[in-house]
Amino acid sequence: MNLPSSIKYSLIIAFFSPLVLFGQTDSVKYTLVNRLTEKISRNYVDAGIAKTIKDTLQYKLVSGAYDSTLNMDEFCFEVTKDLRRLSKDNHFLIHPAHYILPNFSGVQFHKNLSRKYWKRNNRKINRETRRAYKDSKRDDFELGDIKILPGNVGYVEIKQFESSWNKQRQNKAGISLKSLMKFLSGTSSIIIDFRENMGGKIELSAKFCSYFAEVPNSYFITTESIFRYDSSGITKEHKERRKIYTDKDIDNSLIGYKKVFVLISERTFSAGELATYKMKQLGKGVVVIGKKTAGGGNGNFGLTYDDYFFAGIPCVRVFDESNSDYTIDSNGIQPDIETSTDSALELAYKLASSDSTTTSRGDTRYLRKPNTIRDNKGSQLKRMFIDFVGDYRKIKVTHENGELYMTYDQNRKLVLVPEAVDFFLAAGLEFVRFKRDLSNQVVEIQLKHEDGYLERFRKL
Repeated sequence: MNLPSSIKYSLIIAFFSPLVLFGQTDSVKYTLVNRLTEKISRNYVDAGIAKTIKDTLQYKLVSGAYDSTLNMDEFCFEVTKDLRRLSKDNHFLIHPAHYILPNFSGVQFHKNLSRKYWKRNNRKINRETRRAYKDSKRDDFELGDIKILPGNVGYVEIKQFESSWNKQRQNKAGISLKSLMKFLSGTSSIIIDFRENMGGKIELSAKFCSYFAEVPNSYFITTESIFRYDSSGITKEHKERRKIYTDKDIDNSLIGYKKVFVLISERTFSAGELATYKMKQLGKGVVVIGKKTAGGGNGNFGLTYDDYFFAGIPCVRVFDESNSDYTIDSNGIQPDIETSTDSALELAYKLASSDSTTTSRGDTRYLRKPNTIRDNKGSQLKRMFIDFVGDYRKIKVTHENGELYMTYDQNRKLVLVPEAVDFFLAAGLEFVRFKRDLSNQVVEIQLKHEDGYLERFRKL
């Protein structure tokens, strides 16, 4: 068939333009997306969504839709946002490889190493694995304040359902759940603060909820792990289902039937959401106060690494067989009483105090009062706070009630304590530093994590 020359040229341009654009694409970013989408295809909980993700990300990269000026931290966050948008699953998380590789001996697992290396290194790895498993059975979660407020109202902040075996230096005086519950057992009501809870292990969430269950060994939740593999050119899917129960030796005998108020926010996530959901089922008189959560219902077995990236890929579906296979994913938790995150504690305390049978107010008694970073130099530096406020892609910096806050990837909100000009300290980070241009305008934020990894994001 003969076509006019103009149509021929148009067809040639349409066919080859993606290839031309691909030639301009950073090969490292292409390889990252290609390897990442292959792992997502094999492991993500929903095969249909996994295919959509693969097609969309690869097309977007090849067509030049990603800003070519993005550094690797910024690029990985843009990919993360696309993964979450396409799947409606906020468990997706992508970092560049250098986020973990300098401090993670496991990166050598897939390389061609000598027999001498394996013989020497396997003994070390096995010792570390056994110790990690043993320590992971401990229940020294990441805790905030634990106290009894005036009016005999108990309060505990649980920031994460994650055993702190890898943070031993910060947690030498770990508090067991049993000690925590004994401390709260004499109170008239309890406030449990999940507003900054970013999740953690389902098993530890189940152990915590055991103290609010009438009967030990109660059904908690069901998980279904998923893996796809190629069999003679046909993709097959393997699923493994497991039921999780509350602790067989724990019930609500310490807590009884107290009024319990659970505080949640938009940052409450994953195992924090699951604990809230199950406490409403297992316990009587549980009232949830705050803002609706985002809905992080799926899970994984740990983070996936590669030479090009380090990723969290949800490969475990989590659902409630006792409630028609209901999942928190994309649904979130709706509070019984909706109020702003900042006012949730005040409202809960007011309601708890009104139910209290204790007439004397008394002083606040602490089981644990966390060390906070002291602001010794802030008075002369606070005038500059407005310079730092803004959107840095993965990070939002805000100025609230005279303090500077940083919200990291939607979930983690930290106060920034000024140490020097453009230099701040924050809990869980080595430092936060702001960079300025020649006109003295703030153009970038830099975060150095405790493991030495430095992230950089430019101000939008």
